[in-house]
Amino acid sequence: MLHIVLLILKIIGALLLGLIILLLILAAAVILAPLSYRGELSADNSAESIKGMLRFHWLFYLLEGYVSYSDGKFKWQIRAGWKKFGSGENSASVSTFPQERSETRKSTPKPVLQPDNQTDSAVQPAGPEQKMSEENSGIGHIPEKPAQNNRTEKRELPKPERQSSPAEENFSLKISRIRERFEKFKEKIKYTFRKLCDKIKALKKKKERIVSFLENTTHKNAFSRLIKELRRFLHFLRPSKASVDLEFGFSDPAYTGYTLAWISLIYPTIGEFTKLKPDFEHRVFRGSIFLKGKFRILYALIFAWNMLWDKNVRITYRHIRKFRL
Repeated sequence: MLHIVLLILKIIGALLLGLIILLLILAAAVILAPLSYRGELSADNSAESIKGMLRFHWLFYLLEGYVSYSDGKFKWQIRAGWKKFGSGENSASVSTFPQERSETRKSTPKPVLQPDNQTDSAVQPAGPEQKMSEENSGIGHIPEKPAQNNRTEKRELPKPERQSSPAEENFSLKISRIRERFEKFKEKIKYTFRKLCDKIKALKKKKERIVSFLENTTHKNAFSRLIKELRRFLHFLRPSKASVDLEFGFSDPAYTGYTLAWISLIYPTIGEFTKLKPDFEHRVFRGSIFLKGKFRILYALIFAWNMLWDKNVRITYRHIRKFRL
């Protein structure tokens, strides 16, 4: 009986060991498998001429896809195993409108209103017989006596006061408006000065807090560690093959110089495969970019591991969350 129980436990242990090994192999494949990418971009002195394509695949083409841009439209497609997702062809459904009938409906003519020959009797002129009947109907009618006008006593009207001339009224209105504007301007200056003083005081307090935060030794060590790890991470992201050929220029030569100065900051890193042609006389933007390389999830895990296990970084992160200006 005991040997049967031991045999069952041995089988269960072997299954668990095999499952653990399988999970480790899958994790190693996900972490170490490279994400290969290939990108191309070109332009010829106009926004409409910009064309680009980015293709990638991962885990032995188990996951692959592309993103493209041409003629002002984006297209993308991703295949994960046997499932496909993406925009594909931009076949926008065109709404079909009902066609107009060729045969026009026979519209029934509207009845035309003809003027009647008959008119009202009240509008017709009164004939002689009608005048006689009206005169006879007035017999025996006693006209009313006109009402006698009551004599009203003459009341003395108050003497009109002296009215000011229009020129004097306009002058007084102008003076009152000038006074109102002056008072408003005065209040506005006071409000602006107070607001400016409050902002200066607030900025002084914020500056002191920021300076004290940055000058902390722990924070300095954390920032230096962050810069070091970022440089290493960017070195991992560096493409294996690259070619950059650009010719650029702005309408103002100063902007061309500023752009060249900013590019010079990263030129030591990209200089071996980059060709730049600044044009200080014409407005130009043409060239091509080609990139090909690989990226592994292991690089991101190394960056996260080194940052999390640094004590100064953890303390600085807690201080940043609690920091308030």
